[in-house]
Amino acid sequence: MEVSSVMWKPALKTSPNNLYLHKLFSCAIILTALFFSLPQHANANETADGTTDKTTGKAIKVKTAAYKDIAIKVTHTLGGVVPAKNNSRISAQISAVIKQFHADTGYEVKQGDALVTLDCKENHLKLKQARASLQAEKAQLTNARSQFSQAKKLNRQGNISKEIYNQREAEENRLKATVENRRAALALAQINVERCHIKAPFDGYITRRDASVGELTQPGTALLQLVSKTNDVVEIKINNSLLQSFTQGENYHFKFNKKSYPLKVEHILPVLDQASRNHIARLSFVSEHAVTGSVGKVKWQESTASIPSSYVVLRNNKLGILLAENNTAKFIEIKNAQEGQPAYITLDDEARIITQGRFNVKDGDVLKITKQE
Repeated sequence: MEVSSVMWKPALKTSPNNLYLHKLFSCAIILTALFFSLPQHANANETADGTTDKTTGKAIKVKTAAYKDIAIKVTHTLGGVVPAKNNSRISAQISAVIKQFHADTGYEVKQGDALVTLDCKENHLKLKQARASLQAEKAQLTNARSQFSQAKKLNRQGNISKEIYNQREAEENRLKATVENRRAALALAQINVERCHIKAPFDGYITRRDASVGELTQPGTALLQLVSKTNDVVEIKINNSLLQSFTQGENYHFKFNKKSYPLKVEHILPVLDQASRNHIARLSFVSEHAVTGSVGKVKWQESTASIPSSYVVLRNNKLGILLAENNTAKFIEIKNAQEGQPAYITLDDEARIITQGRFNVKDGDVLKITKQE
């Protein structure tokens, strides 16, 4: 039996599925070629903040700024008050009936202005009595002097006894003392008359009235409350932690009612207040004054510059700053620095502080400074 061998050749047919696989395969080949043709180092070692990965050993990109351009002077604030220089309770000094008030609550008065008038009839009569008594004693003294002068002549002639001479001398001395006593009584009566007219002892404002017309006053009876118009002093309380900063500070101001008043330090009590355990300091206004009773804030700046807290970094459990010196990072520890607060440090004004890209930088790293601010 003869077997014929015939080769099977299937017919080539292009179906939609075969065409799709062909195109997919071609795209994969093209993408592979493009990948290997790109530079392998592009963006391979840059971190999210623009610095260069230190594991590659290449320079880290950073930006710097001069210390003088970013240094700040820390400002401190404490509550302050303008106390009344004088806050007096105006009282009666004699017993009398209130006749008239010349000022009332809310009035502004000047020193010497009339405030209250008391009924002074009785005191005027006492003044007249005192004046008459003085005149009577003066007349008696004149007569006693004449008699003693005559006694002196008779004594030189030996025509008067020693006893009578001594009596004439004693009478003159007694009347001299009596006249002085009557003069004092007259002066006191005059003072009591003047006390019937109560006047303002200083410029100020009437803040309260405590009596009414027709009332009988006694010495010490409160009539009005008078507060001084202005005061050139601001008082604050300072705790020990801010005392040095305050004493060595500058640019003192009192802030009240959206206005700023320049101040200068007058004195600081060296002892602690028993109630608050703070030092009490007083500052005076340089020019314009705030009104009495103002409650505001006293602000001042430290005299020495500090590095802002945003540039203070933590390295090896130490707080400090990073400098750029000869394209190399240098970490400088700041003693007594506190995280989140400005830190005092003495640096040259031109020292370059790493401002951007510093978070991945450590002491000794090689730097590439891309921009100096």
